[in-house]
Amino acid sequence: MSAKLYAITKPLPMWQVVYLDFVNRDSRGRPRKMRKHFLNLEEAKNYQRELNRQIAAEGMAGVNFDANVRADAIAARRKLDLAGHLETSLLQLANLYTEQVTGHAAAVQPIAPQIEAFLEDRRNDGLADETVKNLSTRLWLWVRLASVTNLGDISRASVEPLRARKAHPQTRRNDLNAVSAFCTWLMERQLIPYHPLKGLARPKVPHGRKPVFNVEETARVLTAARTMRQGKWLGTLAVLLWTGSRPSEIEETRLHYGRHPFARIEGGKLKGRANRTVPLMPAALAWLKAAGAPASVPPLSRHGREEIATAAKVHWAPDICRHTFISNRAVLTGSDALTAREAGTSEAMIHRHYLNLRTRAEARKWAALRPSGN
Repeated sequence: MSAKLYAITKPLPMWQVVYLDFVNRDSRGRPRKMRKHFLNLEEAKNYQRELNRQIAAEGMAGVNFDANVRADAIAARRKLDLAGHLETSLLQLANLYTEQVTGHAAAVQPIAPQIEAFLEDRRNDGLADETVKNLSTRLWLWVRLASVTNLGDISRASVEPLRARKAHPQTRRNDLNAVSAFCTWLMERQLIPYHPLKGLARPKVPHGRKPVFNVEETARVLTAARTMRQGKWLGTLAVLLWTGSRPSEIEETRLHYGRHPFARIEGGKLKGRANRTVPLMPAALAWLKAAGAPASVPPLSRHGREEIATAAKVHWAPDICRHTFISNRAVLTGSDALTAREAGTSEAMIHRHYLNLRTRAEARKWAALRPSGN
């Protein structure tokens, strides 16, 4: 039944639009007859036209069915009758289905805008630009390897290319963690029905020796940083090499000079769990003074690392400056607990990864490094 327009004379002159609401039914399942009153004829006509337009476009009132829709309705009714669901209406069946099955509207959304929105959320959460760039690189690698174009393509199978690709286990593990964070974000917004990495075992990372700079490599790295870009990265390297700060913590690290100089390290990817105060060793003070004794230092960019590594002729592995600090500091202090506290990690990590990487003689040479002329 389409919407009808009636003129009313009592008790006041007005116009009434009458229509059947097939969504809101009464207790017996019958569509409710709805009435809406208007004082203005033009408003009443506009409302009537809008209701009838919806009926034609969406089939809300069950009229204006084309042949295909009528055939579907008849076939559905026949299947219900043959299965013994004689009292079940098509509306009840539709309600039951929509309660149990997630709609597919989100599945066809393209993935690119969602990745950009996720990265923007991470920036707003305070993640460093370098960390956000790392997430972006890993997510777009996954999109390319798995040929993911929209949210409906996300599945357990879509993450297998990351697990199977030829790369170091830690790299593959980090790739999967980035995708897992993105999928968790999608689930929080109810854009995907399940987490594709839930219960998925990550690649096992063998506990090997951490890569470190020896004394000669450390000296070359610092010399290269001192001579290029007006020494822009010298203070940053001094902090990385003699406080063990993580690259993600550099931006929040504050340096304090005085009778008992120290670095206050905060922020980073551990979100406050590794905040700590680290005494500045004499070597760190000497190199920081050569850099102008800054109160804070800029994060070292990937391009900057590559420039320094090329000039110093060294292989720059991830976190190699931090590994150099911890391995030497563990030898000099002779205490796993003190080294773990200064590095913002656990004693188990120190014992597992960093013991016996440096001899005492090498650690003392590292601690004695000074800029030329000092």
